[in-house]
Amino acid sequence: MDEEYISAEEAAALLGVSVTTLYAYVSRKGLRSQPVPGSRSRRYWRDDVERLRRKGRQPAFAPGELQRESRITLLTEHGPYYRGRSAAELAETSSVEAVAALLWDVEEEKAFTARAPRCPAHFVELDALLAGEPAVDRAVAHLPFLEHANAHAHDLTPIGMARSGADIIRWLTAIFLRRSEPSVRPIHEQFGAALRLEPAVTDLVRRLLILGADHGFEEGTYAVRAVASTGVTPWRSVAAGLMIHAGRSSKFGHSLAARQFVAETIEAADPEEPIARRMREHEPLPGFESRLYAGGDPRARVLVDYCDAALGDDPAYARFRHALRYAEDVLDRKPAFSLLSAFVTARIGLAGDAALRGPSATQSPFLIGRAIGWIAHASEQYQLGEAGRREQVYKGPLPPVA
Repeated sequence: MDEEYISAEEAAALLGVSVTTLYAYVSRKGLRSQPVPGSRSRRYWRDDVERLRRKGRQPAFAPGELQRESRITLLTEHGPYYRGRSAAELAETSSVEAVAALLWDVEEEKAFTARAPRCPAHFVELDALLAGEPAVDRAVAHLPFLEHANAHAHDLTPIGMARSGADIIRWLTAIFLRRSEPSVRPIHEQFGAALRLEPAVTDLVRRLLILGADHGFEEGTYAVRAVASTGVTPWRSVAAGLMIHAGRSSKFGHSLAARQFVAETIEAADPEEPIARRMREHEPLPGFESRLYAGGDPRARVLVDYCDAALGDDPAYARFRHALRYAEDVLDRKPAFSLLSAFVTARIGLAGDAALRGPSATQSPFLIGRAIGWIAHASEQYQLGEAGRREQVYKGPLPPVA
C-alpha cells in the first residue's frame, strides 16, 4: 500500500507548486495525507494528487460530459425563449407541433409525418392490466415496448431523434387519454375531442403545452441528459424524466400540494378560505413559490391573462381567480406556473382519481409538453458525444501508511 502514497516533495513536483502551497491544498482542495510513523513528515494520497493534476490540465467541460451550456432555452425575467423566440409569443399563435420542431431544431413536416407510430402486439392487454394506475406510471411501463415496436427508434441522428420524439408525444397523448392507438391529429385537438372541451379550454391546453415545454436544467431535464449521454433512445430518456416526476424532493413532487389547493379552491363556497386556513395553521401556500422570478412567473401571468379573457364566465375559474387575487392582495404572492398547470388539469377533468395517491397520480397534459423539451435535451446531449466512465473521487477513510 506504500506505493499509493508519495512524499510532499514528489506531490509538489507533480502539481507544479511549492511545498508550502501543497500544504494549503490539504484544506482548500481536499488533498489527503497520512502521518509517517516515527516521523514529523506526512505522505500524500497519490490518487488525490493525480486528480488535482488532471483537473488543472482539463478544460471546464470535457467532450461527452454533461454540459451546462445549451442552445435550447434562455430563461429571462420575461419568461423563457425557445431558440431565441419568446415562449409567450409562441403560445399565442403556434401549434404544439411547430414549437416541438423548433425545440428539436428540425422542420415540422419531417418530424410530424402523416404516419402514425406502430402499436406493439400486446399494447391493449398490457394497458388493461394497468387500467387502475396513473397515466405517468402506465406511460413508463409502456415506453420500452413502444420503442421495440418502432424500429427507427434507434436512429440517433438529430432528425431520427425528432421523428422518435413525434412518436413519443403522440403515444403519450394516447396513453394519457386512454386511447388504444395514437393519432396524428394536433395534440391539443386530441385533448379537446376526447374530453369534449369547449374551444376556449382546448386552446388553453395548447398554451399550457407550449409554455411548459422547457424550463432549463430542472431535475427531470438533468436526469434525461444523463441518461441520453449513455446512448439510449429518446424513449428511455423520456421514461427517466417521467420517473423523476414522482420524486417527492423534486419540483414535480411538490405538485401534489398544488393540486390539492386547486381542488379546495374551486370547490369551496368561499375561495379565500383555503388560503386563510393555511395562514391560520402556519402552513405553506403551495403553488406560489418561484425561485427564478422575483416579480412572479411570466408563464403563469400569460395563462391568467388568457383565462381572464376567455374564461371570465366559467364558475371554476371565477373561484380560482378570486383566490389568486386574495393571495396577491393579502400576502403579496403571485402564482407559479405549476399552480396554473394544476388548475388546467382540474378544469379539463384530469386531476386524478381520488383513489390514486402520490405525485404520479396526476394526468396533467403539462408532462406531455415537458416531454417535448426532454427530447430536445436528449438529442442535444447525445450529439455532443457519449460520456465515458466518470471519475470517482473517493472520500472515505484512507488505508494507513505501513
